[in-house]
Amino acid sequence: MKTKTWLAAVAASVLGVAPALAQPIVIGVSTPKTGPAAVASEWEMWGVNLAVDEINSAGGLLGGRKIELMVLDNKCNPSEGVNVANKLVEAKVVAIEGAHCSSVHLASMKIVADAKIPMITGIASNPQITELAGPGRNEYSFRISPSDSAMMDALGIYLGQKKMFKTVSIVAEDTDFGRGGADAFKAVAGKAGLKILSTDYPPQNTPDFTSLLTRLQQLHPDAIATFQIGGDSINFLRQAMQLGVKIPYTGRVELGGRNQPIIEAGGMENSISAWVYNATIEDPQNKAFVQKIEAKHKSEPYLQTWAGYQSIRIIAQAIKDANSTEGPKVMEAMRKVKIDNLMGKVVGFDDHNSMGHYVVLQTVKDRKVAVAELVKVE
Repeated sequence: MKTKTWLAAVAASVLGVAPALAQPIVIGVSTPKTGPAAVASEWEMWGVNLAVDEINSAGGLLGGRKIELMVLDNKCNPSEGVNVANKLVEAKVVAIEGAHCSSVHLASMKIVADAKIPMITGIASNPQITELAGPGRNEYSFRISPSDSAMMDALGIYLGQKKMFKTVSIVAEDTDFGRGGADAFKAVAGKAGLKILSTDYPPQNTPDFTSLLTRLQQLHPDAIATFQIGGDSINFLRQAMQLGVKIPYTGRVELGGRNQPIIEAGGMENSISAWVYNATIEDPQNKAFVQKIEAKHKSEPYLQTWAGYQSIRIIAQAIKDANSTEGPKVMEAMRKVKIDNLMGKVVGFDDHNSMGHYVVLQTVKDRKVAVAELVKVE
């Protein structure tokens, strides 16, 4: 019987009518496996792989077709990102999870739109992505996390209400992410009653922040708003602690992750940051997600983990709803997807293909990270 089944499958393949079960659904992933965001990319892949495993274990999609991934390294570099996007288009992937870094995502948007392949991110936060996406603009670009503008609006309102700081200095990497975040923070500073004392844009991979930190100590702002990723962020914070800088941080500084030892050593006390996700939020689906990540990786999930997991789930739901792997049909179905955001809220995409309607404000008190507030944003 097994021989007959195998022979039937071979015959079907020769005739060009291979069973759908033999055809995996390939999803592309554009992520910085190397470069300044390599560690964050690893956290992202925890979530991506978990989602794929869950979907395939449950029987796959469209009558049993399994998801396969095509993961390419964009190095958090726009030129590399363009190369990756073109390779994924040539491979005819059904959709793309990526591209992690704002500069890379922006550089990839036109390519995927021309190819009619949906691309979704929960990490890239530059406001231009929102402005450029949606019906009548770039219909194939989606984001599930809030933009820097939305996050800074939420943070600005909170800081204005609590009167935590009067003066702030900004340190932002010289990228679309860094400059986008700094511009968004400046836009709300006046409303929050904050005076900006200085703004610096160090390039990525800056090895030594000593002179900058010395100058900030002399200015002594009430807080330092940082917009840096990966190794640059942790180097800046470590060097600040070594120099005895005791100034709280705000902006988009990560409160947790690889910065946890600095928090536990007292180096980030009274900091407050606008963030995308927090693993401690009480939501049944979030608890299940956290338990699975902790069991496999001995770590809580990070925002990048959440982003990868949710993005793949949304792509899969769109494919299922469209009953198709054709880009235009998947894109149209994706716009209608509603999903639990793992923070107890059911969310869908707006007219700018954005699902990022909630901001998590995190703070550090007594060397521990806590959720200060979950803020809804438009």
